[in-house]
Amino acid sequence: MRTSPAEPDTRDDEPAPARRRLPCPSWLLVGAVALFALSLYLRVSDMLTWPVHRAHMVDLGVYYSAGQELWDNTELYTKNHAGLPFLYSPFAALFASAMTLLPMGSVPWVMTGLSVVAVLVAIWCAWGIAGFAASRGRLALTLAVGAVALHLEPIQSNISFGQVNALLMGLVVLDFALPKENRFKGVALGLAASVKLIPGVFILYLLLTGRVRAGLTALGTFAATIAIGTAFLPVQSAQFWTGGFADSSRMGAYLFWHGNQSINGMVGQAFEFDQPALHVTRLALSAVFGVVGLLVATRFGRRGLELPGLLMTALTALLVSPISWHHHWVWVAPFLVLLISQAMRPTGPRRTYAAAAVSLVLVTACWPDPYAKEPPGSVGVIWWGVPESDAAFSTLDFIHSLYTICGVVAFLVIAVATLLPRRGEAGSALR
Repeated sequence: MRTSPAEPDTRDDEPAPARRRLPCPSWLLVGAVALFALSLYLRVSDMLTWPVHRAHMVDLGVYYSAGQELWDNTELYTKNHAGLPFLYSPFAALFASAMTLLPMGSVPWVMTGLSVVAVLVAIWCAWGIAGFAASRGRLALTLAVGAVALHLEPIQSNISFGQVNALLMGLVVLDFALPKENRFKGVALGLAASVKLIPGVFILYLLLTGRVRAGLTALGTFAATIAIGTAFLPVQSAQFWTGGFADSSRMGAYLFWHGNQSINGMVGQAFEFDQPALHVTRLALSAVFGVVGLLVATRFGRRGLELPGLLMTALTALLVSPISWHHHWVWVAPFLVLLISQAMRPTGPRRTYAAAAVSLVLVTACWPDPYAKEPPGSVGVIWWGVPESDAAFSTLDFIHSLYTICGVVAFLVIAVATLLPRRGEAGSALR
């Protein structure tokens, strides 16, 4: 079966095709380094200038507070920490406890540094999965995309909240970038799933695409983290694994806040209240999107189109999860790599992919809010505070669900093009 020369074959019994090496003069690499340094400087300056708005670290405060109280009681999941519930696994709570060995004043900057590195790792690995060999050209592209990514709202918010999503994305993409013969392939993915359960969908993707050894390794790693968490925190583990992990009601009204950029959140926001019929509708939509999304991703993966398969799995997870906060959409960074890599191909609809890459940046970039009084910094368009008294309110209110809307449109376009091709074999446009 034919596979793309720019994508590694996913099957265990065939060698990966040769990788593309990008030439890059020294001046271009220096320019990419300077661009990334400028982007990072602007991001840090914004955080220092407006710490309450740009570096509030609300979620990091929850992790730190939960870690401080972890060994004093068994109320990890029955009380709030720094005003919000702790939603992660007992194994993740052990990491939160280890975090308290550092003074709280240094933790935000440690998390910021790790998040930036994780974004760069994800971008670098995405280029590798797309078929580009390690080279100065790949490094320059990584830094250039990273410079843009630091000013996209999901990544900016991930840093501002002190969230772990960039770290988990880095682990997942790193795992998929490992050679298939690497005996540790699946470990990083299992660790990511042990912190937040949603990355477990990538394990299912591995199994559906025939990579049983890596899938079982990921499952084994995940099981080991459950055992470790249970050994150290038996009561909390019982609370979490006997239903606590699925109790989204702990978020209360936040479940239908427009920061929840999932199908579940969008439908709930549109109708403004919860009722049995609405609940069934949300579940049905998520189930349909989940099945179709995994079917498309599997078709990509079995044809050697690893990066499209990986990112279709990510998009599916974002849409069908009960809660996909705006900062969960950090996957915009490797999505940019996919679109740019397709636009760089010698054949195919290059202009279409280039336009899609520009559109993705425009939708997720941090734009100044024309309705805000302060701070003067930039936020994503989903945060534009259009007042109800404004004539544009009814027209612009949809932007509060913009990520979900654009994600659904992209999902449907990809699904139709893949499952109902007019000519040639499925997925022929992504090569």
